[in-house]
Amino acid sequence: MALASGMKDFFGVNYNSKHELRKRLNLLGMAEAHIVWKTRLWHHIQGNVCEPLDASLLGQAGVCQLANLINGKELEHLHSAPEFEQLSDAHRQFHHFGALIIEHLKEGNPDSASAIFECEYSASLRNIIQSLIWLNRHFQKD
Repeated sequence: MALASGMKDFFGVNYNSKHELRKRLNLLGMAEAHIVWKTRLWHHIQGNVCEPLDASLLGQAGVCQLANLINGKELEHLHSAPEFEQLSDAHRQFHHFGALIIEHLKEGNPDSASAIFECEYSASLRNIIQSLIWLNRHFQKD
């Protein structure tokens, strides 16, 4: 179905602009990057990896592609949506708890690192994925 060039969605965004934005976004890549971090931390908790990890790097939610999307102007029209707020909160928590896990590992507390990983860290990743699914659906709607 062809869309009239002036048609807008619920948030007042032109459908054609929305489709162009979706083409530029790499939502799957953003999800995968966070899944890779979770896997990487799990291997550290299990003691299977000897690479150094820096808690300050993982703790900086603003240094990844998803943070740039959340904080950028392209999605300002979604900032008031509860799902977008969930994405922002979950992303901040993901990086915070990831840094906390690394700190516990460096202090020699793998049990407390594992507890955070299993609860708060995993929940934050689930919320990120759910929010990215919502965002993807938002850009698919005609």
